Amino acid sequence: MINRQKTISKMLIELPDNVTLVAEKLDYLDCQKKEICKNITAYETYKVMTSNQPEWLRMLFNLRDVLVKPAGVRAIQGFTNLDEDKYKSGQINTVHFFTITEDTADKLTLIVKDSHLDVCVCVRITENTSNPTKNLLYLVASVKNHNFWGAFVYVARFSTSSVYCP
Repeated sequence: MINRQKTISKMLIELPDNVTLVAEKLDYLDCQKKEICKNITAYETYKVMTSNQPEWLRMLFNLRDVLVKPAGVRAIQGFTNLDEDKYKSGQINTVHFFTITEDTADKLTLIVKDSHLDVCVCVRITENTSNPTKNLLYLVASVKNHNFWGAFVYVARFSTSSVYCP
C-alpha cells in the first residue's frame, strides 16, 4: 500500500495545473496523455471519446444495470443517450451518468458519487510546448472508495492498469 501511495504521489506531481481530483487522499489514479489538434474543446473531446462504445462495454453496462436493479440502484445505461440539445441550452448539467462540475474550453470535470465510491474524470487541455501546432489532452480519473464494495468494484475492474491503493 505504501508503494502504491508513493506512485500516486509521483503521478500527482506530473499532472498539469488546474486538474480536479475527487478527493485529497485517493484510492485510484490514472492519467492518459495524448497530442490533439488545437481547435477542440474539452467537452468535444469527451464526446469523441464516448461516441463509439464497443459492444463488449455496452453489454457490461447493461449487465451492471440488470444486477443492481433489485437493490434499487439506478441504471446508468453506459455511454448512450447523450442529450446534446439539453446540454447546449443549459437545461441540464449532466452528461451520460456524470454530473458536470466544471465546463470550460480547456477543462471538463465530471463526477459521480454514491455510497460505495466517488469517481472524478477530468478532461484537461494544455498547450504543447514541444509542438506549438498541437495541444495536449490529459484524461485523469480519480477514485475514492467508501467501503468494501467500492474497493471490490475497482480492484476487479482495474487490477491490471494504473495505480490502485486500497
